[in-house]
Amino acid sequence: MRVRLIAAALVLALTGCGTDSASTPSAPATGDATVEIKNFTFTPQQLTVVVGTTVTWKFTDTAKHNVTASGKSFASDDLSDGATFTHTFDKPGEYPYICSLHQYMTGTITVRACC
Repeated sequence: MRVRLIAAALVLALTGCGTDSASTPSAPATGDATVEIKNFTFTPQQLTVVVGTTVTWKFTDTAKHNVTASGKSFASDDLSDGATFTHTFDKPGEYPYICSLHQYMTGTITVRACC
C-alpha cells in the first residue's frame, strides 16, 4: 500500500514538470534568432530576446519586402527571396516593425535585459 502511495505521488509530481506549448517563446541565453518573411507574414510575429542578440530576417518570398522599425531605429532595403537582413539589439525595450510596402505585415521584437 505504501509503495502505491509513493508511486502515485511521484506520478503527480512529474506531471507538473511539462511545458506549456502555448507560452511565450523564451529568450535565448545567447546568440541569434531568426524571423522568416514568407507569404506576406513575419514568422514569428512576436519574438523575445535578450540584449546582445542578433536577429536575422530571412526573405523567402518572391515579392519584395522590407523591415522598418517604428522610429526608424533599424530598416532594411527592399529585398526578396534569398536575401537576409540582420540587426543586433543592444538596449532593452519593445521594437515594433512593419514592411513599409505592405503595412499590414507587422512584428515586434521584445528585448529583455537578462534572462
